[in-house]
Amino acid sequence: MQNTDADTLEAVAPVQKLAVQLRRDVHDLGAVPASRAIAGLKAAAVADCLSETAAKQQAQAVVSALLACGDVGSGKSYGDKVLVKRRMVSVLYQGDRCILLGGDPSQGEPHGLLRTTDVVPSGVISFLDWVGELSGSDLVVLWQILDTGVWSMDATSSDRVTRVLCLAGVVPDQPILEDSSAWLREYFPLPRTEGKAADPSQMAVIECSARARQIITAGPGSGKTHTATERVIHLVKQGLPPAGIRLITFTRVAAEEVGRRISHALAEHTYAGGVMCGTIDSLAWNLVTTLGDGPRGGRERTIRIARRSITDGEQAMLDQLARTSHLVIDEAQDIVGERRMFCRALIDALPASVGVTILGDDAQAIYGSWAGNNGGGGSLHAELRGKHGWEDRSLTSNHRTKSDSLRQFFSRARTLLEADGDPRSTYLEIREMLEDVATDPSVSLTGQVFPWRDDSLVLFRGRAATEAASVRLTRAARVHRLKLSGQTTVCDPLVGAICAGLAPGAAIRLEHVRRRLADLHPAPFDVNEEDVLSDLQSLGKGPTARPQDIAETIEREPVGHMRDHVGTAGPMLGSIHGAKGREATNVLLMLPPVPSGDDVDWQEEARVLFVGATRASTHLYLGRAQAGMVRPGKNGSRWLRGNSGGLLLSGSEGLRPLAGVVPALSVWEAAFRQPNCSFRRIASGDGSPWHLVTDSGEPLAEAEGQLTDDLDHIESTRGGLASGTLRVVGATTVVDRRSDGKIQAVTLLPVLQGVARGAGHGENDDDQ
Repeated sequence: MQNTDADTLEAVAPVQKLAVQLRRDVHDLGAVPASRAIAGLKAAAVADCLSETAAKQQAQAVVSALLACGDVGSGKSYGDKVLVKRRMVSVLYQGDRCILLGGDPSQGEPHGLLRTTDVVPSGVISFLDWVGELSGSDLVVLWQILDTGVWSMDATSSDRVTRVLCLAGVVPDQPILEDSSAWLREYFPLPRTEGKAADPSQMAVIECSARARQIITAGPGSGKTHTATERVIHLVKQGLPPAGIRLITFTRVAAEEVGRRISHALAEHTYAGGVMCGTIDSLAWNLVTTLGDGPRGGRERTIRIARRSITDGEQAMLDQLARTSHLVIDEAQDIVGERRMFCRALIDALPASVGVTILGDDAQAIYGSWAGNNGGGGSLHAELRGKHGWEDRSLTSNHRTKSDSLRQFFSRARTLLEADGDPRSTYLEIREMLEDVATDPSVSLTGQVFPWRDDSLVLFRGRAATEAASVRLTRAARVHRLKLSGQTTVCDPLVGAICAGLAPGAAIRLEHVRRRLADLHPAPFDVNEEDVLSDLQSLGKGPTARPQDIAETIEREPVGHMRDHVGTAGPMLGSIHGAKGREATNVLLMLPPVPSGDDVDWQEEARVLFVGATRASTHLYLGRAQAGMVRPGKNGSRWLRGNSGGLLLSGSEGLRPLAGVVPALSVWEAAFRQPNCSFRRIASGDGSPWHLVTDSGEPLAEAEGQLTDDLDHIESTRGGLASGTLRVVGATTVVDRRSDGKIQAVTLLPVLQGVARGAGHGENDDDQ
């Protein structure tokens, strides 16, 4: 499409004519001195009836604008600035419209100073990636221009503001079109100025009587966790004993963050210590182990034992609960099944004078299907809402969402979810609403449109789809982080590296820390041995650090040494369930296929979409998750379908650490080198155990349990296992226990990502 013919040029604004001339001259000549280009544009503007002064200003502004946008480049020749032509770049703007920069100036139609086309090439770049983030001062300038209604090119603005206006089709010295103004205001909202001050609905919760029992409904972005934290701080400042306040959150990471906020806010108070922040699991463990040894059988059994001790009226348990002065429970809509019954028993056992603050949102209840046979009572929030003796309150402000269209969608979707309509119709309507509100409704996971940044989120319906996508991105060399599922966390590998090889009861001395740090390759960055020993003593809950005490801590309590993901850069990939409590400026929601079958819980599926979408504060993108990529196997194993299928592995599940120091040092090195690895039988014989080995042959771990059975199946059906189909992406400190539950060691395990594939070439999607 030509944009330089006479008819076209007569129809466009004067500055666009100058831009066309400049592009043509630079393209035809390859390079033009900047002074000569400005002189030529000035002469053309004078011929178009502008004064000498105005013509020169306009010529200089056009050159500066095209340089800022990247339509022409610049360099130096013999000390003088020259303008040079650039290769073609396509920037996606508003749906399927592209802005063309550089390349052949005859392509595209005039659009502002730039050219536009409806042809979207495969290598298109997203608008946000090209213009970059605007600073607070840039946003203020942009909004001042939009409020004025006309962009004067002699007005002071940064290159980024100029780039944004040009790419949005704003024509200098012409009225800014209403559609362009609305889109820019939506895409670049002004930063909020209210800071962290509580809004009136939050203050009503925070300052309520310490004896009150409140059930609070708090939608996405309304500040549930902030309100819960401020509630605790207010109670302490009002004189409530901090050691008697218990705050329960849904995850270890959230508990650690809340505890950090409370400690920081109360640092100036001598009575600040003692507020207990933790998960339901850690609270149950603390209650049970205070009365005796920790039970075997996992978290669920511990919670059942704690609940029965309360409901049976065991005096020692009731004496512990009598020390409680206030109970705060966050994310109560996700407390279901055995945990719901435990919390209800805990609340009922508290004296009536003890206040309780519960926060949740039934529209975000997405764990109902996880409750199993104990899910009939619904969530804790739903059970207590409207009950006699409870004050019902709501947090009414949305502090997260900066986009007006997203805010309207969240409100409409919430109304739909709360209405008593047909669940399937509600689900389908929310999907349609997502298509309408999305910044881009059709984004490829491996494409260039979505801003591939550290502060972005990519969300999937489930864990298997997340891990399969991570494998695809790893193959495509797209750097990303992977959110670990459920309760899975990664513990600082330095802890395991120091403790490896030590007996459970051995005291860790400074000299040992010094020697072990010297053995680590690569050496940990910016680490002081005294600080390491101090951290280990803190984990060990005493002046003498012992592996057995450290083991108990990292298995049950939230600590600063934990994180819930692997990887150090790039967007965070995770399931919608795992993204609870998170938010991001840019969210890519990978929509699953519409469910089918007679047993679909349409209400929960609709709420899952709602939760995923409400993680976005400014821009929501939509993609399509590949259907049927994964099929479940026995005991939770996941199998990729197709010719390249196999056993999908992520994290450290199914791995058992090898004894001694040498394997731990190998795992440490592998976490940094991130080599390819495979499962091999090191000893001869079909019954010998499977070992995870690096591509250079170093053993890192041993397979156990269901993983062993799955590897045996692949070997028997595919003639062996292929090499190099897995990769080490990190390391985690773990507790190695014997079959009788006794602690054997604190050491390291590798964190894996990839697929254990068969050596043959046939199909390998059998789930046994």
